[in-house]
Amino acid sequence: MIISIFASIWAQNLWDELILKNEIKALEKEYGKDTLFKVFSYDIENPFFKKKNIEYIEYFPIWIKNPGNIFKNIANFFNFIKIVKQSDLIVIWWGWIIYDNENQKSANPLNQWIFRTNIFRFFKKKVYFYALWLNIAPPSIPPLQEGSNYNKVKKIFSWAYKVTVRDNYSFELLKKLWINSKIVKDPVFSEIETKNRDNFLIKKVKANKFWVADLEELDLEWKKVALALRSWYLDSDSSREEEKINQIIDYLLEKKAKVILLPHSFHKTDDLANDFKFLNKFFRINEQVLIVDSMEDVYSKYIYREFDICLAMRLHSMILSQVYSIPFIWISYSTKTDELLSN
Repeated sequence: MIISIFASIWAQNLWDELILKNEIKALEKEYGKDTLFKVFSYDIENPFFKKKNIEYIEYFPIWIKNPGNIFKNIANFFNFIKIVKQSDLIVIWWGWIIYDNENQKSANPLNQWIFRTNIFRFFKKKVYFYALWLNIAPPSIPPLQEGSNYNKVKKIFSWAYKVTVRDNYSFELLKKLWINSKIVKDPVFSEIETKNRDNFLIKKVKANKFWVADLEELDLEWKKVALALRSWYLDSDSSREEEKINQIIDYLLEKKAKVILLPHSFHKTDDLANDFKFLNKFFRINEQVLIVDSMEDVYSKYIYREFDICLAMRLHSMILSQVYSIPFIWISYSTKTDELLSN
């Protein structure tokens, strides 16, 4: 059997890579260990998860506004058609692979997904939308009028063989569009097989409300404290945000804590999505403030529980803290993080 996976794995983001890893494990369990996977990516040279039965294929289109990519895109288009024709099942996954707005530079992908799903329909392929979050603003025109984003979403999903989502908002949106779906947990929760995993959540706080006062009730003396933060959400003003984080770090250092800056994204082209560039501003030489500089090392910090508590804003920091039994403060910045542990 051949399964093609359309994923969002190219930006050195630990979230994306672990979803792919655990999704493939789940699909192997359902369809057999001899299943072949053709994984579409924007970066085929630096895969995080490697197995003999996985082949990485470059997306069409790729950086289409760059005239230098015209011949690459022509080749990728015909390869895309060939792989789709070979496939027994098409799987489309990732939290926000289908969205119309986010606080980073990525363009609206709805039209691209209409194009791709039209190709899937033409070749009469089974399409499985796996564990999605939709981020679609309410339309300014009648919801199902031609050209509205709701209408585009309906076109994307109307051929679906199976749809699972990870939040109630996505479930209700698809329900309005007469598309059946089921809510499932993030596949990263299956990192380890623990049926009765305890909840290590210390407290939940909105990102724009998070402050030193949220730490004062905790015993942080001589502890190792990880900061898994992303830019913009603690404060929309960058200078105020940096001041706020420095004050949080100063408080931790006063408690003789060791601070571990834990970037979950090493995005190559989008500075707003690159946690390493953001958190590196707070790295302090000769002080107890360290930064982890690769996705693989970030992952190992969780696996081997190399810190005592995590200030978790990144979604998969919350999940991995839960999976690997690490106490964490849930710093929620959006619907997707609000609903994480409630489903």
